[in-house]
This record gives sequence, C-alpha cells and structure tokens, in this order.
Amino acid sequence: MPKKILILSPHADDEILGCGGYMLKEIAAGATVHVMYATIGGKDCRQNRQARVDEATAVSRALGFDFDVIKWDHDTLLDTVPAVEIISAIDRKIADCEPDEVFVNYPSNHQDHIKLWECARTAMRLKEGYMPPFFALYEYPFITSTDRLNGGTLYLDITDCIDRKVELFELYHSQVKHSPSPLNATGIRSLAAMRGLECGVPFAEKFYIQHIYRR
Repeated sequence: MPKKILILSPHADDEILGCGGYMLKEIAAGATVHVMYATIGGKDCRQNRQARVDEATAVSRALGFDFDVIKWDHDTLLDTVPAVEIISAIDRKIADCEPDEVFVNYPSNHQDHIKLWECARTAMRLKEGYMPPFFALYEYPFITSTDRLNGGTLYLDITDCIDRKVELFELYHSQVKHSPSPLNATGIRSLAAMRGLECGVPFAEKFYIQHIYRR
C-alpha cells in the first residue's frame, strides 16, 4: 500500500527547503504527499496572497503533491491565531488522511515556525483515534542550534536530487533572497553539504525523529 505523508509547513517554501529531497524520493517511489501550509499571504507587499498561491501551485504541480492552508494572510502573524484553531485543523487532517508519516518544521527563531511547531507537537499527542506512527522535524537554512530538542536523527542522501531541490525552491520567486540571507541556491547547497559531511555523502537532509511506533 502506498505510503501517505503529511508535511506541515509554516509558509509556502519551507517544505522544499526542509524536505524537498525527501519529497522527491518518496513521490518517485509512489508515496502520496499532502502539504498543509499554516499560512499564505500577509500584510507585507512581498506576501501577496495570489502571487504566493500561484508559486505554491507551480511547485505542487512540478513535484506532484496537493496542499491546503490553515489560516490565510497571517504571514508573520501566526502567533496571534488561537492555538486551538491550528491544532484542531491538524487534528482533522490527520483523522481524514491517516498519514503514515508526519513532518513539521524545526522551531527556528521565526514566530510562525515556533507557533506551528508547538501546535503540531500538541496535535501529535497520544489521543483517541488514529495516531501516525512516525513523527519528525525537518530543518531549513536558518537552523543554528539543536540544543533544546531531544530525539534521534535521520539523514537522507539527496546527492542525486539536490539540483532538482534547488530548482523547485526557485519556483518560489518572491522568496529567493540575496546573500547573506541563506534563502537561495548557495544557502540550500551549503546546509545540504554540511549535513552530507556529517553522514559521509556529498549532500543530505537531516531530520529529528520525535517518535516511531511499530505496529
């Protein structure tokens, strides 16, 4: 039976930055991937909702996944949304699609990333009903420390698809930034090269396992 994967992403681009290589490999292997964005659009002129939706649609079509959005127009404002709204939306999605694996962003210093991570962690609590057997965090180029988190680590060799990962990210035209921001091809490759160095391959993605249940 094909694997079902749910990826929770603060914004449209974090899913590619964090696990674009994983998505490429799993979709190629027959997995069904659904991305749930916390928010798209905001008060900043660079976060025009329709432009951002168009970018996300282009990426989803190029890679082969579907997506939905928890709360529109709250880029940088996700911490103002009651946690119960976000948690309930994640709960409903998990109950509806019963994913084998759930991924959410590592809690970087961005308030939207912190809020989604906190809500996802609560949604993944032991509770009545379906419980995904695998839960892990993905990282992205602003990750600077792992001191506050426990759990195992998982490396994925993405040497054969690093170029494609960069190409997918660059479809998010509005999100590509100039150095010293790491949100560009150089930043993506640099982080992947560092993770590759840690596990003995040219390029890798790193994940932080929160739980694995064997059935």
